[in-house]
Amino acid sequence: MKINSISTYVLNNSQRSIVSQAQSELDEASYEAATQRIRDPGLKLGRQTGRFVENENQISTLQGLKDSNNLAAQRMASAQTALQSLVEASSKDKPGGSLIQFNKALMGDSVSATPATMQSAAQTALDSFVSAMNTSYNGEYVFGGTNTSQPPFDYYKAGSNTGTSKIVQDTFRDYFGFNVDDPQVANISADDMKSFIDGPFSKLFDDPSWNTNFSRAKDGEVMRRISPSGENADISASANDAGFRHAMKNMILVAEFGNIGLSSAAQGTISDRARASSNNQSTGSAVNEIITSASNLGNSQSRVTNATNHINAQLSILNQTRNDMIGADPSEASAKMIQLQNVLQISYTMTARIAKMTLADYI
Repeated sequence: MKINSISTYVLNNSQRSIVSQAQSELDEASYEAATQRIRDPGLKLGRQTGRFVENENQISTLQGLKDSNNLAAQRMASAQTALQSLVEASSKDKPGGSLIQFNKALMGDSVSATPATMQSAAQTALDSFVSAMNTSYNGEYVFGGTNTSQPPFDYYKAGSNTGTSKIVQDTFRDYFGFNVDDPQVANISADDMKSFIDGPFSKLFDDPSWNTNFSRAKDGEVMRRISPSGENADISASANDAGFRHAMKNMILVAEFGNIGLSSAAQGTISDRARASSNNQSTGSAVNEIITSASNLGNSQSRVTNATNHINAQLSILNQTRNDMIGADPSEASAKMIQLQNVLQISYTMTARIAKMTLADYI
């Protein structure tokens, strides 16, 4: 009887091929268990690879639109939160937005409302207003219109005689011939104060003075494509809107001139013009205009939400198609991993034992 020759070298090489194949299959099973996708789609799909690539391109396009919509929605939500801080209705538990509180102060008891308290209320409301208008999201100022890189307003401190406050006070001086801290302010009549407010003071809040001295916002729509069909939505809000101008005008009016020593008649004119001006620029009208701006922004929010819901439905179908084409069963892949790990462990054990074999053990 002939006995074939055998050696530890031959045995080692046989285990090496088993280990190599098992390791390759283990890598593939690990990938499939982790991603729930087959390792080589082209090998499985063959001529259907083109269909798979087209499906992936559609998913990528829709996902990009969805991400863009989510950013737009969050940006508009930030704007709505800022607007709510200005015009939220008051209730038993909430004092209301800052403009609502300022308007209530204007509409309140004129006897108990001293010039100092009115001036303080106006400055407090103005601080909140500027802070809300300078709201930013993801590095963009949401009330900047098309100028999203700069805050619309600088901080405004009434009576500081710097920046825009100086321009307002200079306008007062140019009209009356003396500064706001001059004792002659006590001699200003109600009619003179009314003419000043309706004339040079109001012109400060018209173009071009408004954009030159107050606002950095730029008019224009910020359009975003929100659906694969090409539907666009304007996601912008601008501090140049009439409501914001009128609100700022009335707050500055009271903050700058509400406590400078005017006669009671002239003092009453200031409150009257801020409360119910003849040209429909009262604080109450400004609140209503801002609510309209919030409503318009809400319409865009609704359109973006509807478009995103439609995109999600399309993505669901496309992802199911992807799964049907290249999906892998994670449970099956995990079970295969365990089997292959056992095979590798046995192979390593056998290799170690073979490596220890020596002819000297049998002599």
